[in-house]
Amino acid sequence: MALGKVEGGLRVGANARLTAADGRTITVAEDAHFEGPVTIDCGFECRSMRVEGRGYGPGGDVRIHGDLTVHGNADIMAHLHVRGTIKSENLEVSGHLESKSVTAGRVRVGGHARIDGRLEAQTVDVGGHFTVSGAVRLASLDVGGHVKVGGGIIGGNAKVMGHFESTAALSYGELNVLGHIRLPAGSVGERLSIHGNVRFEGDTSCKDINVTGVAKVSGDCTAETAEVFGKLDVLGSLKVLKGFRVFGSVEVERQLSCEELLLGGKLAAERILVSGRAVLAGDLGTESGLKAVSVVVGRASRVKGPIVANEIGVGKRIDLDASPWGNLWSGKWLYAARMTKVEDLYGKSVEIGEHSQAGRVFAEVIRMDEGSAADQVTYTSDFKPPKRYHLNNPPVKAAKLPDSPL
Repeated sequence: MALGKVEGGLRVGANARLTAADGRTITVAEDAHFEGPVTIDCGFECRSMRVEGRGYGPGGDVRIHGDLTVHGNADIMAHLHVRGTIKSENLEVSGHLESKSVTAGRVRVGGHARIDGRLEAQTVDVGGHFTVSGAVRLASLDVGGHVKVGGGIIGGNAKVMGHFESTAALSYGELNVLGHIRLPAGSVGERLSIHGNVRFEGDTSCKDINVTGVAKVSGDCTAETAEVFGKLDVLGSLKVLKGFRVFGSVEVERQLSCEELLLGGKLAAERILVSGRAVLAGDLGTESGLKAVSVVVGRASRVKGPIVANEIGVGKRIDLDASPWGNLWSGKWLYAARMTKVEDLYGKSVEIGEHSQAGRVFAEVIRMDEGSAADQVTYTSDFKPPKRYHLNNPPVKAAKLPDSPL
């Protein structure tokens, strides 16, 4: 049937085919109701739209060969194919969705969704895979399958059960992905939870980063806080404005800087600058060294590279339950039966605990506990050795300490 402008409502049976009398658009002033699949060979506009979808499937989908404009709710219990754009206050599709650009308050798709253009909506909920070739502007996103978008903004929470990929820079609020993530250079966010595998193709920044899977940054990375329980590789520099907690493995090609550092796993960097306190209960390796206000090295830990700090304690028992990070680790820290080993130390006050071995030690005041060892100690004020200790060279009292490497 050929229709023009319908002043009232429209009710159509199943398997109908409609066309516009003017060849462009059918306009329905009120509600449009379809008992089954329909093909519309033009654009379609109405106040609300409902398709019952009896018999939908191959050859029984809803097909619109133009733009679809629904000023209220669109409830499509079938697959929906639109050659043009879609505008709707609320769009709900029980099957799959294919269209060009979509503008809606709420989009809900039971199957897969493929949009060849831009997408602007408040909330999007897709049960299957979700693909948008253009940029998105969303408040929240919840997808049960894989996601691929052309960049844009996801202002609130984005939860993806499968893989997530953005082909252009993406700004996000909270991104939680269980599969693999691929983000291009320039992507920024508020919070990123990585349970699978993520790759940043260049420089990136995120307020809070939580890595329980594997993350790789091809450039520089900036965060306000960061926690790593999995593996993080940064090919540039890593800057954490506040606390940085490592219970997994972290490798930074260049410089790592943070306000507070807690190491309970493995960490490697060219150099590390900590503006506050560093607590090391794992293995640390640097080329140029670690500099902080104070450094505590836990029992059985390994540190490669010099340490520079006002106060340095080596071979200490670290009780994470009593520390500011106690809620991240239950029970006491378990120490292996091995010596604590560090290299050169530069500080004002240095204490080398029992069963600890150091390289050269330069400080105003140096204290060594029973069973400790060092290559050499140089002090300006006081040296307090125990009865049993070991030095490869005699202690030296100097008028001035040498400059530190950092």
